[in-house]
Amino acid sequence: MSSNLILSAILFSIDRKLVNTSSEFILKVRETFVIKTKGKSINLVGVLEQQEQRPQEMIHSTVLLRTKSSRTIASTQYWTVQVPRSDINEFLKARLELLKVAKGQKGISLNIGGNKYFAQTVTPDILLIFITDIDENDRNVTEKIDAAAKALGEILEQKKIPFVKKNYEKLINPFVHSKLKVALVGEGGVGKTTTLHLLMGKRPPTQYIPTIALAMEVIENIHFANYSLVLWDFAGQERFRKLWKLYFQGADIVFLLTDSTLRNILISKDMFQMIRRDAPHVPIIVIANKQDKPNALDPSIIERIIGAETHPLVAIDLSYRNDILKLLLDTAAKHVNIPVPDLPADDLLRFTDEDEDVEQEA
Repeated sequence: MSSNLILSAILFSIDRKLVNTSSEFILKVRETFVIKTKGKSINLVGVLEQQEQRPQEMIHSTVLLRTKSSRTIASTQYWTVQVPRSDINEFLKARLELLKVAKGQKGISLNIGGNKYFAQTVTPDILLIFITDIDENDRNVTEKIDAAAKALGEILEQKKIPFVKKNYEKLINPFVHSKLKVALVGEGGVGKTTTLHLLMGKRPPTQYIPTIALAMEVIENIHFANYSLVLWDFAGQERFRKLWKLYFQGADIVFLLTDSTLRNILISKDMFQMIRRDAPHVPIIVIANKQDKPNALDPSIIERIIGAETHPLVAIDLSYRNDILKLLLDTAAKHVNIPVPDLPADDLLRFTDEDEDVEQEA
């Protein structure tokens, strides 16, 4: 197996903080692997120590305001939770009382109106506020708001308030968003890449081009609440399956696709059992694609063979898009323990342009 293929799997599996459903893996320097690829040497640090998972924070709103006047400069809302201005005013009043006795102590949150409030000074006259669910971890949110306030402060040393106001969402999102990795797996030709196109509302590919390990298609511009969904379409050919264990362990959710033929269903059953063995805590969603074909088995039969609930799909048919979006949303929300309002998936998911840049001042 070439070093390039090994490299692609390791780069997917290793992240500075790679979170799955059961644990957080943190890079610890004990040994370095040097892999030569296309004439370049790349140093990779092994993932060597497993620690307790730190919960992923549900930050549903942020506010940037003037400290003296309490006037809002900019704000963001990531979920359906409405924050009354009266609650913000109550928080600001309570914070002033707290500052009188805190004696420089930082990172103290306040519970107001069923939400938890965090604040950090950006400049002497600008305050940043994060509003979260009541049960969020104070240390984790404090780390995020501290980093965001520092970055905004550095920007304001170079730019003016109108620039920050205009670009606020793009500037604050990297400090608010958490990533959920969603792996699309299945034998080659079952429709994984077409399913990615369907999720984005794009026309399906006109011909089948096998995905290989070094050409994975990745979508990173689907968001719900303060989460960014990272969808990976990984090679399904048998020669790449030795790399799958790393791949599964790097995922938060696995979508297992079958083409609904008996032959492929039996292969998918083996895949299902392999994922269960190698990544027992990762939820697996089984998708029965190509339900429009004459030899397609009914999902009710497929789920009896595989042993898991199975959802029908025709990935080349755009009318299935709402169904697959709703399934993606419900699965991701359940994974991070967020209740989903009774609204269309399109109202709760946000799609951004991957090429969006911060606008510069004229």
